[in-house]
Amino acid sequence: MPVKTIALVIFDSAEAEWLINKCFTLALSLDAHVIGLHSFSQVVFFDGLSSAPMVYATFQDWQIKESDKIRDLFDEASRKNDLRTEFRRQDALFGSERFFLAGARAADLVVMGSNGSGTRAPDDRVTAERLIRNLGRPVLVLSPEADVKAPFDTIAIGWSETREATRAAHDALDLAKPGAQIDLIALVARASDEKPGFDSRDEFAIALDRRGFKATTTDRMATVDHRGQELLNAAHDCEATLLVAGAFGHSQFYDFMIGAVTGHLLEKANLPVLLSR
Repeated sequence: MPVKTIALVIFDSAEAEWLINKCFTLALSLDAHVIGLHSFSQVVFFDGLSSAPMVYATFQDWQIKESDKIRDLFDEASRKNDLRTEFRRQDALFGSERFFLAGARAADLVVMGSNGSGTRAPDDRVTAERLIRNLGRPVLVLSPEADVKAPFDTIAIGWSETREATRAAHDALDLAKPGAQIDLIALVARASDEKPGFDSRDEFAIALDRRGFKATTTDRMATVDHRGQELLNAAHDCEATLLVAGAFGHSQFYDFMIGAVTGHLLEKANLPVLLSR
């Protein structure tokens, strides 16, 4: 299905300076409509703060100025690029996750900045992860260094026998250039984990060939705690312009105890990363 509606999640004005232009470059290449979404940072009420109206009002005034700056950047870039856009903000000091979910679930693709941009508040980092977990839409994560050249002609897909990886692989095809090179990468902890013979990855590679793509398969050795970095290494080795992975395929407890590939990609990737769950 062609990407015709993009939801752009913007957390702060610092990331808006670079993220809006990257998203609009993508939208121009896809002839897509862009919906900009911004929510005020949340306030956690506790004894003392809730009874101080001046503190509350000062914080709200700062948030309004921040949101106005983001909207000005968005509108200026819209005019320059002659794009079909709209900007929506949620100006309450609570409920930002619900606002983002409601505004992005109808989109074909969601775009947001990475957690490694250096300006994102801890609460917003958590919100970004929760959106990926709960949106039900593919999310394209961009860093300040990411070069957006869509449709993408060289794609690395992290493959595993999971629902999340399968969905991500299929979602990626909407962003692939006709005849694109697609490498299906499996990460294994030891040589004995490699499974000779036919499996679903081979089946998917054949299906890609039928659609005119150039599909290859690659196995990479990586221990559990180095899988995220090894997937990035593999993407760079094949000169991929897009990395694709299933998001949060394990429980939150597992991610907390062992570490998550998704969290590593969200923070460390310097190329566009498509995450699906």
